[in-house]
Amino acid sequence: MKQLLFSLFICLAPALSAQLLTTQGQAIVNDAGDTIHLKGMGLGGWMVQEGYMLQTSSFANPQHQIRAKIEELIGSAATQDFYDAWLANHVTEADIDSLKNWGFNSVRLPMHYNLYTLPIEDEPVPGEQTFLTKGFELTDSLIAWCAAREMYVVLDLHAAPGGQGYDEGISDYDPTKPSLWESPANRDKTVALWQRLAERYADEPWVAGYDLINEPNWNLPGGTLLRQLYEEITDSIRTVDPDHIIFIEGNWFANDFTGLTPPWDDQLVYSPHKYWSFNDEGSMLFATGLREQYNVPLYLGETGENSNVWFRDAILLFEDLDMGWAWWPMKKVESIAGPLSVEKTPGYQALLDYWEGNGPQPTAAEATAALMDLTDGLLIENCRYQKDVIDAMFRQTKTEETVPFNVQDIPGVVYASDFSMGPVGSAYYDNEVANYRVSTGTFTSWNNGWVYRNDGIDLEICQDDQNTNGINVGWIGKDEWMQYDVDVAQTGVYDLNFRIASGGEGGSFQLEADGAAITPSVTVPGTGDWQTWQTVTVPNVIVQENVTKLRFHALSEGYNLSSIEFVDTGADPTTLPTNFVSAETADASTVTMSVSKPLTAAQIAGFEIRINNSPAPILSASLDADNPRLVHFGLDVTMTSSQTIRISYVDNDVTATDGTKLTDFNLRPVRNTLRSVLPVPGRVEAEDFFAQTGVQLETTTDAGGGQNIGYLDPGDFLDYDIDVATTTTYQVDYRHASEADGGMDVFLVDAAGAETLLASPQFPATGGWQTWTTQSGTLALPAGRHVLRLRITAAPFNLNWMEFSTLTSSDELPEAVLSYSVSPNPTHDLVDVVADLDGVEVTGLEVRNIHGKSLRFQQLDASLQLRERLSLRHFPNGMYLIGLQLANGTVVWRRVLKQ
Repeated sequence: MKQLLFSLFICLAPALSAQLLTTQGQAIVNDAGDTIHLKGMGLGGWMVQEGYMLQTSSFANPQHQIRAKIEELIGSAATQDFYDAWLANHVTEADIDSLKNWGFNSVRLPMHYNLYTLPIEDEPVPGEQTFLTKGFELTDSLIAWCAAREMYVVLDLHAAPGGQGYDEGISDYDPTKPSLWESPANRDKTVALWQRLAERYADEPWVAGYDLINEPNWNLPGGTLLRQLYEEITDSIRTVDPDHIIFIEGNWFANDFTGLTPPWDDQLVYSPHKYWSFNDEGSMLFATGLREQYNVPLYLGETGENSNVWFRDAILLFEDLDMGWAWWPMKKVESIAGPLSVEKTPGYQALLDYWEGNGPQPTAAEATAALMDLTDGLLIENCRYQKDVIDAMFRQTKTEETVPFNVQDIPGVVYASDFSMGPVGSAYYDNEVANYRVSTGTFTSWNNGWVYRNDGIDLEICQDDQNTNGINVGWIGKDEWMQYDVDVAQTGVYDLNFRIASGGEGGSFQLEADGAAITPSVTVPGTGDWQTWQTVTVPNVIVQENVTKLRFHALSEGYNLSSIEFVDTGADPTTLPTNFVSAETADASTVTMSVSKPLTAAQIAGFEIRINNSPAPILSASLDADNPRLVHFGLDVTMTSSQTIRISYVDNDVTATDGTKLTDFNLRPVRNTLRSVLPVPGRVEAEDFFAQTGVQLETTTDAGGGQNIGYLDPGDFLDYDIDVATTTTYQVDYRHASEADGGMDVFLVDAAGAETLLASPQFPATGGWQTWTTQSGTLALPAGRHVLRLRITAAPFNLNWMEFSTLTSSDELPEAVLSYSVSPNPTHDLVDVVADLDGVEVTGLEVRNIHGKSLRFQQLDASLQLRERLSLRHFPNGMYLIGLQLANGTVVWRRVLKQ
């Protein structure tokens, strides 16, 4: 009767277009033949508690240990009350309604077998199966809630009878009892349970299918026993349900499908999991290869537990790979990496302290109250909704645009933690944005304080007592920034009060409004501690009413930021002059200047830009189309990263829109943001790329030390900015190491992004990841600045450096120049550059570091004999390049080691 009533409830639900899912080649389709990509949320922690979700894993990881700890304190009756409340509150119809509204079309239900059937140890008659009502009732309700919202349910046996893996927390495995793999009785119970589930839900189209065993992790040679059990379960299901999809996970946490091919059922889907690895096609080749070979669909059954950056990139990858997915999990205690966070109350923290040996034992009444408060906190209305996570998973996968986290009023306080929501590089920039430890072997955090948000910016609990929302930005790194959405009440003159703390020597920052700097570089003092807060005031800043976005830009590291208070001084902006604020390079031939007020027009007259103290011709001056507080100067030169650039103004013609004149200024610094250019010939260190995807660095044991690139996958690429001295063919020595064969393609990339293939070097295995060897090849390169791209074609392998040397023949350059000497080499200080030129005109001598940065250039006028002494005294030890510049533009390089 219960099953009949349940079916009637589903049938009477309004306006449903229920369509059973099946497989069609490599796709999951509905009755109409439309491909369905499941976008699901795993309901982890509901039926199967895992220690890390409750912060008990250090003393009680699997559920049976958690329950035992609770029973020790409050007794079995109160413990049962706790678990009844836990199951009632963890997932409710309101949760499913929210998931639907957020954009999910399915859920994955992790089931604990002990809610559906007795453990074998408790069976009244050994070998018989006693079924319970609790698990089926909970499942019925979940399916009804989902069906009413046209959402699918994947049934996942997360804790199989006896436990399916050595990892106790995942499946509630108890090593004192026989596991699933050690007990035929447990396997029989698993088969019987799946038959009962399939019989109950055979006619339910909103059940997407049956995920037979979650993440087995046991020594199962050849996968033989795993396949045998899967086939037995499949046979039992097919006796009562011929249609529903069967999802199959591999051994070792779902990803080892040894022995599980070819498929044994025509409605079978392989279901790998993905955590903490690079989001590139190479990371999924093990699964997509199965799909291609056996013409079966894939469903990514679990993923998550990472940053918003990782979430967005993973979903974009899955879409590219035509795969459905389910995230993990929906809610945990005090977590940032999910849509819902359960509050950790003081009472529950006291309980954790006691269990960890750091606090007194609570009374039974105190412990009961804390635990029941925890179950109240499970209700969605009592959870913290983390909108940044949902924004990253759905909106950000469709656009680079940002939206407000909060719109903050000016005048008023702008909280540092409430930066915009959007992809990294659009809403903020941080140097570490995700954890890739499976690919790299090294854990990297993203939000080091693990509070408030799941983005890359590091946040922590703030102890400031002024202008705080309880959270501050910490671990600030050079060139990191945050964007803020603001509503400016009126154009005015404001004092800006920055709340700063520094346990070091401080640093510097700049504040920008709609792309233009509104403060100069502000120096931050050391305050004595990372939570000792001081106010740094920048007075008389003009903020326009039409400003909508601010950007806090860290010019250097070494401090924390809590808030920025905008205090309206009441002054009339028209009584203040128009002033220079700052300037920086926009590209290699453009300098952009910010001034304190919007201008009526831009002009060249009156401005001077000097590069290394020499005037640079200004070709053009133009106001920014979106912000007339910005002036762009186009130069008739190409600037480099090593140059010192300054700007001056002496005139009386540049006027702001309020009629005030731009004040004269002299030799104000231009922040040089240009990337380093790597000279060719010379050594290009593999880590000196300016752009990459899928690449990680590690410390090398190769001679010279430093870092090498590694953890490469096919499709990864690296871009280098090179400056080629002469059009010719160069010898290239590649320094590589690996345990397997590797290879890559080498391209030149033009301004439009078009690639020209130059070579495809192959790297045989060397016998170890730090067993280094050098392999030579050639590249024909044109003179000038270029982007050199390496795209990995076969991996993994490691690369330490590439050494470019000229193959120019003696009849192309004078013999004297080819043999010019730099000595002594190595040197402690002085080097002598000697050449008998025999009429060859030499125009300059340059010193660069090994990364290509120009350290010194001196003009020469010699054509007979060259005798120059250079001092490297003030340079740190290391390798340097000495370049002899000829009148025809050729530069002939020599290397020298200072030690």
